[in-house]
Amino acid sequence: MTEITRTTQVAIIGGGIMGVAAQFQLAENGWTDTILFEKAELTSGSTWHAAGQIAHAVGSRLAGWINKTSIETYKRVEQETGQSIGWHEVGGFRIATTDDEVDWMKSIMGVGNLLDLPMELVGAEEVARSNPFYKVDDVKAAVQTFEDGHIDPSGVTMALAAATRARGAKIERHNRVIGASRKGDGWLLRTEKGDVWAEHVIIAAGSYSNQVGEWFGLKIPSVSCLHHYLVTDTVPEFEGRPELPVMRDNAYGGYIRQEQKSGLIGIYESHVCPTVWEMPQGTPWAAENELFQADYDSIGDFLITAFEKMPILANLGIKRVVRGAITHTPDGGMLVGPSGAPNVWLSCGSSIGLAWGGGAGKVLADWMVHGETPINARGMDPRRYGGFATDHFIVERTKDEFMRRHDTPCPGKQFHSLRPLNRHVLYDRLAAKGAVFGEVAGWERPRYFGEVGEAEQIGWGHQSWHQNAMAEAKATRAAAGVIDLCAFAQTEVTGRDAGTLLDRLSANTIPTRDGRISLNHLLTPKGRFETEITIWRIAADRFFIGSAIARSNPDQDWLRIHIRKGEGVQIINRSADWGMLALSGPASRRILAELTDADLSNAVFPWLSGQEITVAGVPCYALRVAFTGELGWELHAPLNRIAALYDALHEVGGKHGLVDLGSYAFNGLRMEKAYRASGELTTDVGPFDVGLERFVRGEGREFIGREALLNAAPEWELFYAELHADGIDIHGGEPVLRNGQPVGLTTSGGYGYTVGKSLGWLFVRKGIPRDGLQVQILNQNFDVTVHEDAAVDPQNLRPRSED
Repeated sequence: MTEITRTTQVAIIGGGIMGVAAQFQLAENGWTDTILFEKAELTSGSTWHAAGQIAHAVGSRLAGWINKTSIETYKRVEQETGQSIGWHEVGGFRIATTDDEVDWMKSIMGVGNLLDLPMELVGAEEVARSNPFYKVDDVKAAVQTFEDGHIDPSGVTMALAAATRARGAKIERHNRVIGASRKGDGWLLRTEKGDVWAEHVIIAAGSYSNQVGEWFGLKIPSVSCLHHYLVTDTVPEFEGRPELPVMRDNAYGGYIRQEQKSGLIGIYESHVCPTVWEMPQGTPWAAENELFQADYDSIGDFLITAFEKMPILANLGIKRVVRGAITHTPDGGMLVGPSGAPNVWLSCGSSIGLAWGGGAGKVLADWMVHGETPINARGMDPRRYGGFATDHFIVERTKDEFMRRHDTPCPGKQFHSLRPLNRHVLYDRLAAKGAVFGEVAGWERPRYFGEVGEAEQIGWGHQSWHQNAMAEAKATRAAAGVIDLCAFAQTEVTGRDAGTLLDRLSANTIPTRDGRISLNHLLTPKGRFETEITIWRIAADRFFIGSAIARSNPDQDWLRIHIRKGEGVQIINRSADWGMLALSGPASRRILAELTDADLSNAVFPWLSGQEITVAGVPCYALRVAFTGELGWELHAPLNRIAALYDALHEVGGKHGLVDLGSYAFNGLRMEKAYRASGELTTDVGPFDVGLERFVRGEGREFIGREALLNAAPEWELFYAELHADGIDIHGGEPVLRNGQPVGLTTSGGYGYTVGKSLGWLFVRKGIPRDGLQVQILNQNFDVTVHEDAAVDPQNLRPRSED
């Protein structure tokens, strides 16, 4: 142990592609006082044995941007250092053999259009022309890409390391971090070669991330799963011809490509997911360049299918089998961003490290240096997991994700393992009424109501449940509906400085009178959305906050990290033990009036106000707001009293036409009222980009992001539009076109069940005319009409109704 503790701005734990790329991107942003610690050699964990594919044919704008950024970063580093990255730009095909897969290929074309990624939707003939060795009898369509391919894992990692060192950052190999503790505003890391104090720490430890996270009080939802790829003997037919494109085909759950003059076959088994080094034991510290025995019994059927697809490989010997541990997460997404522990960041949980490393490093570095990301990266935020992510859940759901990795990702697709994970008190009642559930942050929420035990049909177009959702929506507009929103983030902020904190964070002023409610946006330092919350002032030193359940952890983190030294503020999380029922519709006051002694009139209980009242003997926080755009109340109460509240509402509400409402109808009602949701309020835009100027009060007050917001010209406009299509809706992430060229993208949409219109939100570059716009869905261009006002109640009279 050295006598003098070294210091650094950032310590990175782990020397694979994720750690090295993060350090490089930090250096690109000017943070060069960094040290990367690797216990052995760079890449010696999982990176070295990766197959190295980087694809352009992916299912989302974020994934496409990440992969594109990785390729661009790696190529630039090769030019700068002169060090080969082993890049093979051979393009690829993603094969469709079913109708659902064809629809997926069509949706992928939209991602390519958005990001200017060259690709084409082709038929079997083009597949056969580019790869004459691939059997195309059952090919219905394929996405062909041209500027992607595969890379040498070690080569690119070493090139990044060289470029990082050249900028002044440090890399220490053969120096394992063996522990950590909080010291002052940073962390004291114990290493094999002495203590190091770091202001920030990045955990990029791959398979070791779980046990490293424990030093910082973190449970990191990442599991090491075993993945096979096999390299054949030399293929004589590969001699004297251009390298083949990478083939991806769900039929065998993986990929086939050329490896020098051999074939390479990768397989993800859909019937089993072998895992190693599970929690809590973790990965042996002595593990290095670890590989595992091949299991031909497990992959045999898939391998036979792969040989049938590419027969020239069938009669060759297998000269090398790589079966290594690769990290996966319960939802398949990376863990990149704030961890929840102060100044501890994650860059781990990556199952496609080479494809994701460069882009993930860019996201993380921008987040750390600038306080926000260059693209909306909430899907990568490690804090998306809550208390439901137990060790058992993390392992079992990750196995499910691994086995479903090559399923077609139709809209509405859900995991089925461990369901229901959280069975709250209403679950059995709702199921007995035919509720078909979707999982939201570990909770079950009804999507619609059908027959008892009904399985939901999924796909891109309108499904059989469309009529069910329509009936629910129409009944709510005509009378009343109640929806289970127990999966909701509920937070109390109390103390003498609670109001001061909230006002300092909010672009809008907070309520100045007890009982009033306001809609508030918390912004990043650059004036973009951090989150949206509803604030109810109970008293001068007591506030109740509601937000989306997926934002519970990040929102509470944001509040905590901005409490100044000496301020009296307490943050109380009610999300796990409180529930909420949303009652709305023109009959909602009549229903509620039979269950409470409280005066519900406009004079005493106006719109955008809240009171503590008793409903059917249950003490509630009652807030007069409704996301349906109708007269209504949110009723917040302890979970153990929610069932009594629900039963009472239905007992009284039956004669008033009360129905149960699912999330599909709820979203349709939201779209009819032109209400913005999380898809519109992302970290890459601000209030002026989305037409929310009325919720910004900058005069005579300061709040985070104020100067940036007021001094920057909006780059985007948000249009509310009607889609002219039959039987299909906007889901979000589709290209918006004008004269055939991309000018923006959709953010969310849905069917307006009571107006008979398909509606959506469109982000369009500032200055683009409103006429002549189209939305590309499933590779077809559909006209849209931009509307100035909501399709229902544009004067917003219904929520204020006295009747």
